[in-house]
Amino acid sequence: MVLSILGHPKVLSFLRKTKIWRNYHEFLPLFQTLPMFFKEEDWKFWLSECKVWEQNKDPRWNLISYYDSNYPKLLKEIYDPPLVIVGMGDLTLLQKDLVAIVGTRKSSPVSLQATKALVGSFSEKENIAIVSGMALGIDRQAFVTALEFGIPVVGVLGTTLGIEYPPGNRDLYKRIKNDPKQLLISEFLLHTEPAKWTFPKRNRVISGLCQKVFIMESGKKSGTISTAMSAMEQNREIFVFDHPKQFDNEGGKMLLRQGASHLCGGSQIVKTETIERIIFSYEEWQKLKNTSFLKKKEEEVLDFQFNL
Repeated sequence: MVLSILGHPKVLSFLRKTKIWRNYHEFLPLFQTLPMFFKEEDWKFWLSECKVWEQNKDPRWNLISYYDSNYPKLLKEIYDPPLVIVGMGDLTLLQKDLVAIVGTRKSSPVSLQATKALVGSFSEKENIAIVSGMALGIDRQAFVTALEFGIPVVGVLGTTLGIEYPPGNRDLYKRIKNDPKQLLISEFLLHTEPAKWTFPKRNRVISGLCQKVFIMESGKKSGTISTAMSAMEQNREIFVFDHPKQFDNEGGKMLLRQGASHLCGGSQIVKTETIERIIFSYEEWQKLKNTSFLKKKEEEVLDFQFNL
């Protein structure tokens, strides 16, 4: 059997159109049936492409199909789940309580601060992992902070695992790849460059993995809104952080008008004594604790009341 055939563009396109994959409960019967739907020479060629890919792929990459018992339960419930996922790292993270934190690449300082505080608020929770899209801005901040707190992360890519996009996150890719307790996943197996069509597909996986999706800042037209729209279709809980000091949160405001929950206004407040571990290293905090700069940061963080 060649499991990666489920990710071949030609075969996948056929499966999406016909939905015949829903008639099977195991991969083997589907694999044995598929050849009858294609020209023999086409099937053999596509199969050979997948065999070569499996033989030459990074040995640290592992495949998990829709039919595997450890396929993520929530992702299995969405309308168009990936039929096969390739992962690098700890695949058991997909069985944890996953929380998505996403937002704009051009994020406001106050949104980055809120992201740090939000991730910090999850640090005492067990069996949790943070999911995001490996973009710059909010996505990066969520992961950097999670790693600092020892919270595992699941990065969902809009490219194949062999591509580190965007280049500005290469240090973060290296950090995640070198830590076997973290995870990167993609539904794109054969070489796929970043493109406009790949990221909406990625976004529906981000929301599909999670019951709760946190939108930290978003313009009216953005990839973050794409994730939010997928979350709505998948009946996920959506929380939006909205603050007067944000550069552009028109998308977030729109989501609030449509019924998303406001991230501020709950009962859980980030307390003063947690500032040193949420925002600064201990040495930085010691240097800044008597300055007006830290006072400003205290005011901003204390304003965040997270309804988790």
